[in-house]
Amino acid sequence: MKVFASKQFLLLISAPTLRAYTEAHVLYPRLAVDWAVAPETFASAIHDAVEVVDAAIAAVPDPAVRKAMEADLSHWHDDLRRAHLLGNRLAIQELRSAIADDRVALIAITDLPDTEIPLWMLANRDAAFRNVELYLAFQAKSNGKYWKKHAIQPGLTPTRDRADLEAFSGEVSKLYQKVGGGKSSHVEVIDRAADGSIQLAIYVEGPITALTHFSEKAFTRITTRMALETAIVYHPTTGQIETIVKGGAKNHAAVLQLFGTHIVKQVITPEEIQKKRFNLNALRDGLLEPRDDWSTHGVEKVRLRRATFSPNGVTGVNFQVEASPQEDQDDAIALALKTLKFERTFAASFNMTGASVIVYMKTPPDGKAPHFSFDLYSSGSSTIKNLSEKNQPIANAVLTALDVID
Repeated sequence: MKVFASKQFLLLISAPTLRAYTEAHVLYPRLAVDWAVAPETFASAIHDAVEVVDAAIAAVPDPAVRKAMEADLSHWHDDLRRAHLLGNRLAIQELRSAIADDRVALIAITDLPDTEIPLWMLANRDAAFRNVELYLAFQAKSNGKYWKKHAIQPGLTPTRDRADLEAFSGEVSKLYQKVGGGKSSHVEVIDRAADGSIQLAIYVEGPITALTHFSEKAFTRITTRMALETAIVYHPTTGQIETIVKGGAKNHAAVLQLFGTHIVKQVITPEEIQKKRFNLNALRDGLLEPRDDWSTHGVEKVRLRRATFSPNGVTGVNFQVEASPQEDQDDAIALALKTLKFERTFAASFNMTGASVIVYMKTPPDGKAPHFSFDLYSSGSSTIKNLSEKNQPIANAVLTALDVID
């Protein structure tokens, strides 16, 4: 389900999981749910009970009670949406990784379908759920506009002392006060067992913003301060440190120095690591013949699902070619060679600036041939980091075999 709707989402959940989750939620004491009804009607019964609470809020005379009811109702809808957002393959993999050492949790989710694992985690392992949320939020922004990678000293030990962490986030908030930000801040820390990295997510009070919304069934405007997100991921084994900071290079440098002062308690000397560009022009001939034997990695075939081209000598013009996902159909390069007009040769007339690569693996004994895909751009950005730990090295081996990377 790509578009979230609470009732439709509830209909995807089995009756036992739905009941367990509902009974564990903060809103449950306000709900009137008859569990004696047929299990297949639990989703509708819960949805109707939530609607009754929503409709009753306006008639509550006590403002404090009314506010508490609104908060519980907001948590219900927000939590369902959070569970929906973590229902994809990558998120499920991360959720499983987060409880790899928790035998009770692993047994509990063994027979659960992927759509139900986030709900169970949210109700029973909320800290692990939040850690995965923070990690995936960072991954989504890495390689983006506000992301940079530096090298500092390896082997440093970031503090977990709450006073030091709050002093750090307070100093970060001062960077944004120059552009209208407030003084409040919040910081969360997660440890990534998979690679040994430490992530700090810092939220600072942004400039005053006017929002239009509905409150107690009435349309109104409020002024609020949206939280601005800053994040740092430090890898002790390599010394690499990634930052997501708004405000340009000066703010990145300032946040890193504050990290040194408050978190690792020493002066650090960051050296920026430039993104390596991808030589996508190596794919223009469309043959996709490997320089090395990629069958050792279990790869059967590679196709281009999409390809973006920029004509030489013309700025601001791109062409995107999209092919069928079917393995036996022409890929994006073949379609481009048939469709795009060029003056000399295709390689001399167009640079490839973006590509979506599909990697088909060898067919296992069960007859279901697995495949995965990723996007990459000539600037050096890619979605390889979003692949599973198993597929990331395969993707890099494919790009090496095609001379896209050294």
